[in-house]
Amino acid sequence: MSKTSKSKKTKMPKMPSMVDIMAKIKADQLKKADKVKYHSNLLFDTLAQTKVSSIEVSFEGCGDSGQIEAVDYTDANGKGIDEAYLNKTIVKGSEKTSYHQWDEKKKMLVKTEPREGNIREIVEEICYDKLGASHGGWEINEGSYGTFLFDVAARKVSLEYNQRIEEVRTSEESF
Repeated sequence: MSKTSKSKKTKMPKMPSMVDIMAKIKADQLKKADKVKYHSNLLFDTLAQTKVSSIEVSFEGCGDSGQIEAVDYTDANGKGIDEAYLNKTIVKGSEKTSYHQWDEKKKMLVKTEPREGNIREIVEEICYDKLGASHGGWEINEGSYGTFLFDVAARKVSLEYNQRIEEVRTSEESF
């Protein structure tokens, strides 16, 4: 090799260790758990000013995708409450996570800014954050399904979580 040509070595980025990866996952789970507590308190404060006595949220996930299937609001007499009324009610102090949304004028996805959310949006934030904090991967492979029940008077959220598990039984014989 001549003196004028020098080979440059490209420095490869350091791969994170498994300990670092697990620490990041745990930190993310703790952050989501804190958001669940924070948003739940704000939501119950807001709901106390409405006729809502309970909220039932069903979710479904499998094949690497998951979503909330339904959100039903009921009053103290068990009568359904129209969601349109609740969508106008902002949960003060809440923060709806930013996401990407299609901008028709720009013909591209643009990131939204975090903002206070309405009741439905914060209910969904709580559910998705709780699933992420306690049941990471709830939407992967066979997935899971379940129901969240928000009891406004008791200021409690209950979760019925059902995980699907594929089972394989193997038998081997020689004869």
